[in-house]
Amino acid sequence: MAKKKATKMAKKAPKKAAKAPAPKLASPADAIHQLDAEFMKAASAKSAASLVKAFYAPDAVLMPPNHPIVEGRAKIQGFLQALIDSGLTSIKVDTTTIAGAGDLAYGRGRYSLTISPPSGTPVQDAGKYVVVYRRQANGAWRAVTDIFNSDQPAQQ
Repeated sequence: MAKKKATKMAKKAPKKAAKAPAPKLASPADAIHQLDAEFMKAASAKSAASLVKAFYAPDAVLMPPNHPIVEGRAKIQGFLQALIDSGLTSIKVDTTTIAGAGDLAYGRGRYSLTISPPSGTPVQDAGKYVVVYRRQANGAWRAVTDIFNSDQPAQQ
């Protein structure tokens, strides 16, 4: 009789909880649009540190027009802070094309910005960009290569 009772009790033991499904990774398009929003928000807040942390991978490179390549987060932050300090008052990015495979994706789009220097005439610029993104070990997407250039004619 004791054996039957033990068997019956074993059958009533609670089943192990089912494993929770792994969190769904953001699609490249969703992630890139979110990164664009973070980029504009941090730029509007005049925080190059927040912008770089939210947008760029540690080994990222920035390739601005008429300037040598800028490598790594610290140098990118310095470059962007100088841009902000020069009087950046607004920036809008609009990624219009996104494609990717595996852990790499790219976005192509257009930007517009306004710089109002403390002493001088405001400058408005519009141009285009291509950004290459890589999925990080934690699943987040970050920019690894960012190149942009103006639609305006080069100044002589």
